[in-house]
Amino acid sequence: MRSPRLGSVTRTLLLAVTPTLCAAGCFVDVPPALTGGSSDGGDATEGTTTSTTLATTGDIHDDTDASSKGCPTTSPPGKWYLDQDGDDWGVEPAQIACDEPPGTAPERGDCDDHDSERFPGSLEVCDGEDDDCDEIVDEFSPVNEACHGCALAERDGAPHWFCKVDAIDWVAARAACSALGWTVDLLSLHSEADDLWARKQVEALFEGGDPMGTVWIGLRRADPHWTGCEANPAHWEWSDGSPVDYSAWSMGQPDSASCDPMCEPVDALDAACPRENCGQMLYMLGGWNDRACFSAGVGYACRAAPPP
Repeated sequence: MRSPRLGSVTRTLLLAVTPTLCAAGCFVDVPPALTGGSSDGGDATEGTTTSTTLATTGDIHDDTDASSKGCPTTSPPGKWYLDQDGDDWGVEPAQIACDEPPGTAPERGDCDDHDSERFPGSLEVCDGEDDDCDEIVDEFSPVNEACHGCALAERDGAPHWFCKVDAIDWVAARAACSALGWTVDLLSLHSEADDLWARKQVEALFEGGDPMGTVWIGLRRADPHWTGCEANPAHWEWSDGSPVDYSAWSMGQPDSASCDPMCEPVDALDAACPRENCGQMLYMLGGWNDRACFSAGVGYACRAAPPP
């Protein structure tokens, strides 16, 4: 029979040896207690509270760390744009920050960050500059109704120019319009109301004047018919590419006068081979007239595309 005392000694030796064996790689299928309690009878409840606090600390957001967890005053962090001229409009690139950094603005779109008088919404003046940052120069504003011989106006949100000159051909007139901005072209008219309004603007500019006075507008013979002599209103278009969906030709016009069908013009200003391929507006008598593009007109009208 095994001695009870011997069994007790054997258990004591096994318990003493076990940590050494596990250090060499044994498997324990009972997870360690997370109570924090001690073998000497310590308070298990206190150990549990401490362990729970440690386990959840990583889930608590520190709002003072704005780089990754938001801002105390702005959520999410804002975009700020460099504003060197102090007009409250900035330029790219943006900075990301909780609070507005010095020398920045919350709005972008400044077209000259070294001139505090030029920013979106500024009033346009006659200075050859794009004061309001819309990529157009010297257009109408409440303080800019005339500029460089042109009467300025706005209709349906689109800037208009009605210009009086000594002599200008159609090509030069179109170039003068384009110099005002990439969306500006010679005037196109798409309704009777547009036509009547434009004629009144020109008549006021010329103060009556010559009843036969003409102003270049954007009428032109379409490319497929440029070298032809047909007097067909359907062969015409506007220089801005829009169709002629309203017609105000004077009686008998277009007539394609002095057109030699055996002659093909080199370009629009080829006086050796005339073609009445450009259009004018008779501002007092009313109506449109076709005329050679190299003819000298006394005025022209421009229109910018309306804002989207």
